[in-house]
Amino acid sequence: MRKVIIRAILAVCIGAPALAEGILYECDITDHERARGWISPKIAIVLPDSSSVKIVDAITLSFAKEPVSGTISRNNGKRLIVNWSIKGVKADNGTSFAAVNYRASIAKATGAVSVTTIPAGYDSGLSGSGKCTTRRE
Repeated sequence: MRKVIIRAILAVCIGAPALAEGILYECDITDHERARGWISPKIAIVLPDSSSVKIVDAITLSFAKEPVSGTISRNNGKRLIVNWSIKGVKADNGTSFAAVNYRASIAKATGAVSVTTIPAGYDSGLSGSGKCTTRRE
C-alpha cells in the first residue's frame, strides 16, 4: 500500500514518464505544533531530476491546490536545501500575505530535516524539524 501512495505522489508531482528517475523525500515533521499550523506534519519533496523540485503537503494543497515548484539551493553528497513559496495565503485571523516562503534543509546521512517559514516582507518566522525517508522509484 505504501508503494502505491508513493507512486501516486510521484505521478501527481512529476508525471508518469519520469517515475524511474524520481527521488522522493518523505518528511515527518515531529514538532510541527510550534509552527502554529504553518508547517505541515508531513511534507513530500520530489526531485524528478537534478535541476527541479516539487513540494506537496497540507499547506500547499490548502492554498495552491496542487504541488508547487521550488528551487534547489544546494544538492550535494551531504545536504539538500530547497526553497518554495506559496502565494495568496490568508491566515485564520483574516491576515493576508502576498506569499509565504519556505526552506527545507535535509542532512542526507541522517535524514534530519529543518523547515522554516517566513511571510514575505517579515524578518522572522517559524520553524519545525523532523526526519525524512528517501525513496527512489
